[in-house]
Amino acid sequence: MLKTLFGAGLALALTASAQAAQTPAAQVEAAERAFAADGLALGVRDSFLKHMADDAILFAPGPVSAKALFEKRPSSKSPRLEWWPRKVVAARSGDLALSVGPSVINGKRGGYFATIWRREPNGGWKWIYDGGAAADASKAPGPEAPTVLDVPAVGGERSPALAFDKIRTAENALAQTAQTDAPGAYRAALAADAWLLGPKGAEGLTPEALTERLAVRPSRMTLALRGGGASRAGDFVWTQGEAQWPDAQANLQSAHYMHVWQKRPEGWRLIFEALINDR
Repeated sequence: MLKTLFGAGLALALTASAQAAQTPAAQVEAAERAFAADGLALGVRDSFLKHMADDAILFAPGPVSAKALFEKRPSSKSPRLEWWPRKVVAARSGDLALSVGPSVINGKRGGYFATIWRREPNGGWKWIYDGGAAADASKAPGPEAPTVLDVPAVGGERSPALAFDKIRTAENALAQTAQTDAPGAYRAALAADAWLLGPKGAEGLTPEALTERLAVRPSRMTLALRGGGASRAGDFVWTQGEAQWPDAQANLQSAHYMHVWQKRPEGWRLIFEALINDR
């Protein structure tokens, strides 16, 4: 009996030790895969509620409380939604992370999802933003492929508040230039390894096809920052806001965006955008 108890205690200790030894990016990959497994086992509503933070948001079409939205829905395993992480980027402080990957609805590949994860006081991870946008997922590796775990930034600002102030300035500069030259504004802000999703009409482009995506970007865009958050290390900031642009027929298109910025040796760079059309 004592040996049994000792063995069980040792197994728990080793499991906890193994989890502690994981990098934050690896922990988020595990959290995303557990979330996806629950999506199949529990259905969309119950799995999303299980893994979200109480203050999580999503766009429906504007930012709303995810908890309030999903609690109104009935439990169901239809549609069958599958997804897996293809790329994870975490803050040096291990408190915020981005997870991106393909999604499959009823056996048919759709676009890509994008999730912002936050470490909770108990050490676990909960998502605080979840969304998706147009991108070609047909050639993406399957769920059995290893996830790309990006290396964290080597430095950051002195505080989360200072980091967010820096990004507010960067977002304002992006927005100001985008009013007359949106492709040029993005070229000035994007990291070389950035991923872009959306808007509608970009379904045939992969997330990393920056040149092709900028070539079809509207020539003029209006961008307005609405919220977000920064890591304790001051190296990772996510933002969300509103975007508008005139289409070829001069009809105004509306969207919401989610950005992730990372502190690089050359300064703050935009490493991710999901541009989600409202209609």
